[in-house]
Amino acid sequence: MKIKIIIGIVLSASLAAVTAMAQQTAPTVTATPVEAAKTPTPAPAPSNMISRMEIATNVMDRKPVDVAASFPASTEKVYCYLEFKDVKKETTVNVVWTLDQKEVGKIPLSIKPYAKFRTWANKAIYGMKGNWKVDVVDDKGTILKTASFTVQ
Repeated sequence: MKIKIIIGIVLSASLAAVTAMAQQTAPTVTATPVEAAKTPTPAPAPSNMISRMEIATNVMDRKPVDVAASFPASTEKVYCYLEFKDVKKETTVNVVWTLDQKEVGKIPLSIKPYAKFRTWANKAIYGMKGNWKVDVVDDKGTILKTASFTVQ
């Protein structure tokens, strides 16, 4: 009985040591489809968390003005207002403007490490009617947030 306990302790200690070494070297391992299905997808990093995204006709005093989901064709410019919470490190995101499924603009924005960071990008629309989409994309190409609007 004592031998089984000792063997169990030795195996546990060996497993812990191997696990610690594996975490330090971080080798690339490809999971089998069964393992991949069991592994949860990690949540986006808190530094990329967008707490607010608005489409508006202007930004004044660091706040969106005339937020809407539809704009008249006479609107010259719209703004994509973004608010980030608890940014841990400086990063860059791209604001990608799409009209009727065709990309018509991409604006990089530098996001600074603050508890609350606000920024915005604008797009001159000059009566370009249709269905618009704005994606905020991280440096890996992951869409962090999307907003849609129409120009009539």
